[in-house]
Amino acid sequence: MGLLIIQSAFIAAIISTVFYFLSSRGNDKFIRFGRIFFHISVTGTILSASYLLYLIITHQFQFTYVWNYSSKSLPVNLLVSTFYAGQEGSFHLWAFMMSVLGIFLLQFLIKRDSFEKSQSHSVKKDYYESHVMLIYSLIQSFLLFVLILKSPYLYVWESFPKEAAVGFVPEDGRGLNPLLQNFWMTIHPPILFAGFTALTVPFCFAIAALIKNNYSKWMKLALPWTLFAGMILGLGIMLGGYWAYGVLGWGGYWGWDPVENSSLVPWIIIVAAIHTMVAEEKTGGFKKTSLTLSILAYVMVLYSTFLTRSGILGDASVHSFVDPGQEVYLFLVIFLTLFGGGGIALILFRLKSLGVNSDDKPVNILSRESALFTGAVTLMAISAVVAVGTSWPIISNGTVDIAFYNKMNLPLAIILTLVNGISILLAWKHTEEKRFLKSLYLPAIISVILTIILSVYAGKDILIGIFIATSLFALIINGRIGFNIFLKNKEKSGAYIAHFGIMILFLGIVGSSIYSEEVNLSLPLNEPKEALGYKITYKGSSPFKENAENKFHFNVVVEKEGKGFLLQPVMYYSEYSQGLMKNPDIANLVTKDFYLSPMSLEEPKEYSENDIVTIKRGEEKEIKGMKVKFLDFDRSKFSQESMQEGKENIIGAELEITSGYEKENLIAEQMMSQGETQQIPVKLQNNDRYTFYLTKVTVAGESEIDLAVTDDLMKTSTDAPEMLVLTASVKPFINFVWGGTIIMVLGFFYSLNGRYRKFKNEKSLNTVLLKKNNINERNGHHKKILNNHIQHTVHKNTD
Repeated sequence: MGLLIIQSAFIAAIISTVFYFLSSRGNDKFIRFGRIFFHISVTGTILSASYLLYLIITHQFQFTYVWNYSSKSLPVNLLVSTFYAGQEGSFHLWAFMMSVLGIFLLQFLIKRDSFEKSQSHSVKKDYYESHVMLIYSLIQSFLLFVLILKSPYLYVWESFPKEAAVGFVPEDGRGLNPLLQNFWMTIHPPILFAGFTALTVPFCFAIAALIKNNYSKWMKLALPWTLFAGMILGLGIMLGGYWAYGVLGWGGYWGWDPVENSSLVPWIIIVAAIHTMVAEEKTGGFKKTSLTLSILAYVMVLYSTFLTRSGILGDASVHSFVDPGQEVYLFLVIFLTLFGGGGIALILFRLKSLGVNSDDKPVNILSRESALFTGAVTLMAISAVVAVGTSWPIISNGTVDIAFYNKMNLPLAIILTLVNGISILLAWKHTEEKRFLKSLYLPAIISVILTIILSVYAGKDILIGIFIATSLFALIINGRIGFNIFLKNKEKSGAYIAHFGIMILFLGIVGSSIYSEEVNLSLPLNEPKEALGYKITYKGSSPFKENAENKFHFNVVVEKEGKGFLLQPVMYYSEYSQGLMKNPDIANLVTKDFYLSPMSLEEPKEYSENDIVTIKRGEEKEIKGMKVKFLDFDRSKFSQESMQEGKENIIGAELEITSGYEKENLIAEQMMSQGETQQIPVKLQNNDRYTFYLTKVTVAGESEIDLAVTDDLMKTSTDAPEMLVLTASVKPFINFVWGGTIIMVLGFFYSLNGRYRKFKNEKSLNTVLLKKNNINERNGHHKKILNNHIQHTVHKNTD
């Protein structure tokens, strides 16, 4: 049933696209049918999403997708999040977001075009619904077709015809990847996909303007949607960073992973587009730039989709999906080529007509539009650096080092922050030089003083010092001017608030990096150690209350100056990933974070190094009064295939033990999994005094083993306590990163709200003027009738 719903939604989207195409050619009667079939497609997509969610919540494990990503043990919020845990579900989430946003977009266009039609001066070129919805419906058609190729509604016996009989229903599912079993899994992906979806709208408006060859109003219509896209996508990206910081345990929030970068690049481009759109609104210039950036931002969304879902980055990123199959791979290439290549080709086709529209007017260097354009170019340079590094696995079958991004982007970030601060002090079109230079003095002096103070404590890199100075410079200017504007008119303060937040974010990135301190510790049970100015004591482990997966908290007490707090990093063995999972714990101390990331737990061994003896195959040695001969390896429980897959494997050593007059064969075993080994103790049947441990196996060259033999009667109670090995770090100014993000998003929101109010006020004003014109026209008509009547009476009397 689910596949039938998707197919119906796809057909409706195609029909809607056709009707909107006919309408865009001048046949207005078809626009009604375009709307009807678009709503049918939206209804089908939402219905399919609801049905898939129902299958997941009710544990319908006969469906491969449900079985592959969910299980009965998952809580409701994580169970719901398995909807988009795999490729099929993530495409469905995208199509669902497109449907929801499409409803609002269509209503916006209908109201806007109706308003335009009511204006006496309006012309047909000012109507946008047909052209915008033509592109939007076509994109939706492509997404729905992907869901037909990569359906979430396959049965397990269709996916595994050799392993599963028709009608087979598994008792439980495989479950969700442990790294995804986190609160942010329920929030981060939907917000990120909402951002990707929102970028469709400025793309559609830009393409529509190019098709119509009319560039007078597209920007004003697209700018609120562009602001919304920048706000949502930026928030989604930083939520991903916060998730990584709190879960993965490596102590950072951005690792320049190719999949992370693939969402960052479109955001950087759309932020550049916002600035050129504002400059276009104020000056009438930069039309080519705004159109190009709006199209390029969505092209990079499609490119990131191709990178993350084609399997190309399988070895380069921990986030990428596996190979989706040849059909989906080819379709993703077509998807990218059609909309990406088509958009760029359309710009080139319209280049001549675009060139007439003010882009080539001379721009005064001391003007805000000049600074905004410089900032946009700098942002594009940053996006190019990130895009090249991200694409490197395709170019050279390798990955670039993280240092590449930092070294290349740092000088560009310095230019960006400097230009941002200067642009706020400049006026549109022209600025008086003396007034501009005078306004620079105070923020520049304060920035230099603060940078010198901070550099005394860091002093590692001159470029970092300059970056701190320029960030402070922009922070002071945006804060001072933005505060004054906020008091007068909140809606007009959005840009200043967003810039202020970004500068705080930049300072947080620098502070949490160069001022961070880190140390590796081995903490014996109940033995305090001094590190980073704190007394740190491991107090033992405690199981989770609901301990289905044998998860344990490792309790660490951290004390300083008579005050303390408890941190509980987590480690457990995951059956899903067949490996040890580790989660950090963090204490937020307002000005800094104290961060503990567990590495391993070293439990006291049952044997010492003196108990270990190396024996070659065929060799006999005397150990603790016994003759021990290594006969051969025992591979009865060993599988080469399981070893390559990282699954549990057991290898043994067959031993011949001679004690006095008794001889006995014994098999000592060692379990291997994910590169880790565990010794399985074994005793003699006739003499349980001795325990044998197979500690090391060497198969290559001269085959040999390391064997530990302990005498249980001679054991003492002086064994060392268990030891927790972890990394402790202090991260100053980390809250600037999260606080700056929140302020930035608020700035976007105020700008968006300001645009909405401005649009609403303009609409109301135009309505009033229209009514006034209608009244004037009626009055004029009445005057004309009265004059005619008077003239007729005069003529009659004269006669």
